[in-house]
Amino acid sequence: MALIAHVVGNWQAPNLPTLIGASGLLVGVLGVLLLVCPGRFIFISGAVATLLSALAEIPILGNHWLLAGFASAVVILTLGRGAALVSGLRWLLVVFYGFAAFAKLNRAFLDPISSCAVFYLDQNLRSWGLPIVSTASPLAHMATWLTVAAELSVVPLLIWKRTRWLGVLVGSVFHGLISLDLGQHFYDFTAVLYFLFAGFIEIDEEAAAGARGPLIVKWLVAPVSLVLVVLAVTPLTSMASTIMPIAPFVLWVPFVASWLVFVLRRRRQAWVDWKLSPAIALVVVIAFLNGLTPYLELKTAFSFNMYSNLLTAQGETNHLLIPRTFPLRNGYEGPVEIIESSDEGLELYRERGYLIAYPQFQQYLVGRSVAVTYARDGVVSIVSNSAEVEGLATTGPWWWRWMPLRSLDERSPPRCQDVFLPAL
Repeated sequence: MALIAHVVGNWQAPNLPTLIGASGLLVGVLGVLLLVCPGRFIFISGAVATLLSALAEIPILGNHWLLAGFASAVVILTLGRGAALVSGLRWLLVVFYGFAAFAKLNRAFLDPISSCAVFYLDQNLRSWGLPIVSTASPLAHMATWLTVAAELSVVPLLIWKRTRWLGVLVGSVFHGLISLDLGQHFYDFTAVLYFLFAGFIEIDEEAAAGARGPLIVKWLVAPVSLVLVVLAVTPLTSMASTIMPIAPFVLWVPFVASWLVFVLRRRRQAWVDWKLSPAIALVVVIAFLNGLTPYLELKTAFSFNMYSNLLTAQGETNHLLIPRTFPLRNGYEGPVEIIESSDEGLELYRERGYLIAYPQFQQYLVGRSVAVTYARDGVVSIVSNSAEVEGLATTGPWWWRWMPLRSLDERSPPRCQDVFLPAL
C-alpha cells in the first residue's frame, strides 16, 4: 500500500514522460501487483523501483520516500527475506522516528502561534468542515504537547519488549489520525510507517496467510488503485484535478481501520533481534548521518526534520537541547531576500516572507533569464537578465543536488512551512 500511496498522493508531481513520472508508474503498478499476487520477486522489484524513484525525485524528496528508499536498500541487500531484513527495517524506523521526534523539541513547535501541530490540526479539522482551534486556547497548547509526547514515546515503547505492542498502537493511531487530513496527502507518509511498524508485531503463519486479504482486495481495491495510479502519472486533466484530492481516501480510510483492527488483535509482544550484518549496518549508519545533517548545516531538506519548525542556520538553532549548530558548510551565509522579480517562483519568496539560501538561489537561476532585485549581506543587487551575469547561475559542485537547503522564514518564531517553495 505504501507504494500506491506515494504515487497517488503525489499526483501533482512531474508526470509522464518525465523520469519521475515513469518511475512513479513503475512503483504504482508493482504496488498493485503486490496486492493481487504478493511474492518475493515482486517485493524486491518494488524495492528496486522505489529506490530508483527516490533518486529521481532528489532534491524535491519527501522524508517518507527517503525512508522508503533506505528500507528498499535493506530489502534488496537481504533479497527480501530473513531475520536480517526485519532487523534492518526495525533499526531504520528507530533512527528515523527518533530524529523526527527530537527535531520537534524547539521553541517554535511548542509555541501554538507558529507550531506545525496546531497548523495541521486546524487544516485537518477544516478539511472535514469542523471548527478550528484558536491559537490562544488551551486546546492549541494541548495539541503541541500531546504531539511531542506521542512522538517521543514511540521509540522507547518499541525498544522495550513489554511495551512494544503499545508503541505500535500509539504510532498507528497517531499517524492514522494525521493521515485523515483531506487537505494534504499525509497518507503516503503513514503508509510507509505502517509497513515498518509491522516489523514490531508478532505475526504467525496464520496471520501471514490472512494478510493476503479477501477477494475485495483483488477485485475492487486493486483495480481502483490502478486507475488512481494511472491518473496520478499521466498528464493532468480537469477530471483528475477533481478526483485525486479526495478519491484516494475512499480506499485509505478502510485501510487504516483494518490496520488498527489487525494491531489490536496482535497483542503478543514480538521478540526482536537487533543484530545487523555489515551491509545493513552501513545503510542504518547513513540514515543516522542523514538525521544529523541539519545540526551540521550540511542540508535541511529531507533530513528527518519535517513539519518541526526547526531552525538550524548560520550557527543558530531554536532547539531546546542544542545551543548551537556545528556548521560544516557555509551555505546559509548571506541568504537572499527577493525584493522584486519577473519570475513567479522567486516572487513567492517575497510574498510569503522567506529567504533563499544562496546556493539554492544560484541553482534555481540555471537555464532561466529573469529580472530580479535582491538583497544579500545588506547589499541590494539589480539584475535585468540573470543569464548575462557571470557566476550568478550555477549548478555548483555535484554534491549540491544531494545537500539542498530549505528556505528561511523572515519571521520569528519560524512558521510551519507546509510546501516546497520553487528553490526549496
